[in-house]
Amino acid sequence: MLLKNYYFLILFSIGINVSAQTYVKVNGFTLPALMLNAGIETKLTDKTTFQADVFVSPWKSLFGNRMLFAIGSLEYRYYFTESFKSWYIAANTGAAVYRMQKYNHLNLGIHQEGYSVFLGATVGYVVKVNDKINLDVFLGGGNAQSKYRSYFNAFPDIRADKEEGASINGSGEWIPYKGGVMISYQLK
Repeated sequence: MLLKNYYFLILFSIGINVSAQTYVKVNGFTLPALMLNAGIETKLTDKTTFQADVFVSPWKSLFGNRMLFAIGSLEYRYYFTESFKSWYIAANTGAAVYRMQKYNHLNLGIHQEGYSVFLGATVGYVVKVNDKINLDVFLGGGNAQSKYRSYFNAFPDIRADKEEGASINGSGEWIPYKGGVMISYQLK
């Protein structure tokens, strides 16, 4: 159900101009946890690219904590030498829907259900493995604005919000929200 909100992003990613130099990617750090972080990056100019990606966690519970979420993001990258080589910086934006514990609510028996929007930056380095494969090491973060409701894990229909009668809670944080090593395969 969470993924249906991101079908537009997946369809948009597939529709990117594959006549330009284009890579499909998967995050090697998230796969062992059976969480999919995949994307597509295409060349715009000699030093710029555009990337669209999704990150999905299917876990209703992970180590006793809720961890169900879907994140979609768009990123404009500037490479200091040339596209798909060496260091880059990027501006990104994204959105998430989730049913999970906030980092400061782990193991408290309370989870949050809601959505977030992100605006931030990424720094990374691309290592060429061979003619078709690159490794993209990256870390990104920025400002996340969230709207959510809190519920008890044992009684998922009962609100656990601190303020009785609050329709929805909100928070804004500066946080890291993306990172890893993307294994990239060149389509063209």
